[in-house]
Amino acid sequence: MSIQQQRTKKVYGVILDILADSGNGDVTFRAGDVGTKLRAEGQPLDAWEIRGEFSTLESEGLITLEEESGAWTLAQDTAKRQASC
Repeated sequence: MSIQQQRTKKVYGVILDILADSGNGDVTFRAGDVGTKLRAEGQPLDAWEIRGEFSTLESEGLITLEEESGAWTLAQDTAKRQASC
């Protein structure tokens, strides 16, 4: 697995962690949320790197941008797969 693939996988895992840890049932996240969690884990990434990973995940059909709010969500198909697991 390339470094790029590992980074993408890590960012996606952090997204899933953020959503799972959300005690209020929030289903949205932002690049800042991911950045905060990565820094807490001792694996910081620049904002532009995180945003680039979001673009990769979006092109893979895993996350979707809510244009009105600027927040991100899991893609509908992804959310359904997560719920069935």
